[in-house]
Amino acid sequence: MEQNWPAYEAKMKAEGCNDAAIKAFKYNYSVLVSGESVMIPESSLTPVESLPNYASIEGEGDPKLLKSTVMLKLNGGLGTGMGLEKAKSLLEVTNGNAFLDLIAKQIKAMKSKYATDLAFMLMNSFSTSDDTKAFFAKYEADLGKPEDMEFVQNKAPK
Repeated sequence: MEQNWPAYEAKMKAEGCNDAAIKAFKYNYSVLVSGESVMIPESSLTPVESLPNYASIEGEGDPKLLKSTVMLKLNGGLGTGMGLEKAKSLLEVTNGNAFLDLIAKQIKAMKSKYATDLAFMLMNSFSTSDDTKAFFAKYEADLGKPEDMEFVQNKAPK
């Protein structure tokens, strides 16, 4: 690990990764190459005995709680395995709508239905950030500035 570390660190710094991300990668990589077991043995897991059935939950809850809630959607990763050069969420899925259109319409409907300014964030990757922000520009009047509704995952060297 140590012999390769300067190259990994330099690559991460060149890509704009912050010190916390670099330290986390270094730690995780050192655990990986140490040979230490990182698996949780199945024998240590216990099944959940029961869960409430969604249909049995009464009412819709308290819409006032939405003021202290953030709707978070994972939007990281290109569809390169599918032959794409953009975020998979930009694919058209129905009637001219991409996945991101459906998400924007869901948020707009919730804001209207519950009369609240529902906070919305996307967890983008470095690869999906620009395309996603450009896409959401058409919803700025309803959802706010695209750059204010994302945070970007850290990179790791490949």
